[in-house]
Amino acid sequence: MPDPAPEPDQQRVWQYRDSQPTVEDVLAALPKYRFPGVMRGRRDAFLVVLLGTLGMPRTEARRLRPAAITLGATITINGRAIPTSADPVRCAACAVTRWLRIVGPTWIGLRGDVRQLLDPTTSTLNTHDCERPVPGDWRRAEQQLLPLEVHGWARTGVALSGRSMTAIVPRRRAAAAADQPPEVIGPVARPRSRFDALTLQETYDELGDTDAAVDAALARLQAISDDVRALGDVLDDVAAQHRPSRDRVTCGRRYRAQSQASPRSRRTPDSHG
Repeated sequence: MPDPAPEPDQQRVWQYRDSQPTVEDVLAALPKYRFPGVMRGRRDAFLVVLLGTLGMPRTEARRLRPAAITLGATITINGRAIPTSADPVRCAACAVTRWLRIVGPTWIGLRGDVRQLLDPTTSTLNTHDCERPVPGDWRRAEQQLLPLEVHGWARTGVALSGRSMTAIVPRRRAAAAADQPPEVIGPVARPRSRFDALTLQETYDELGDTDAAVDAALARLQAISDDVRALGDVLDDVAAQHRPSRDRVTCGRRYRAQSQASPRSRRTPDSHG
């Protein structure tokens, strides 16, 4: 039989205080679906289970490898049982299996598979994730506690630092203490339209009417374009009629040049003797 979860050491990262949210409170507040924020949400939930539920020191959590995890009727990590809860969103075992479902594809780089697993429209929070079979891809991840880059993808070959763990825990506990709206997942309801109740023949008829309406709209647009082009031609003709001819412009320029070169002589008193 696996050993029960031990009483956590008060000197470790997860400190138990009456004024702070419990492990279950933090697990309930963390996002579980919807990419990309959920990548950190699931990773941090797994970290909270290791540090808060099992009371692991940071060095032990960093060294965690697939061989230390056993799935079955009871999930164990390093021989210690992970407890369950009646509420799936507060269940520590569900937090473990949710992370294991994506850690393998994330480690390998199968981003399309990860996005599909995190699709909120095909998921539910009303059933226990820990009661569903978990594919074995998680065993391919050499590190079970992955650091994540800015877009949520794994930084393989680099361990999650102890400083990061120390920063994650109080931040997640503070978020759990705040009043946050619940995560909304499930099928997206499409608004009903007048086409929903049509028969196949009625649908074909509507399609024909729509096609005819589109043709009429295109013809109207072409007519407007022709009118605009004709109006432009008329405006060009009017402007040409009122534009000075080149000869008149040349004469005017020559007259002004001569006037400036030969200023008018002024009469003086000596002109008449």
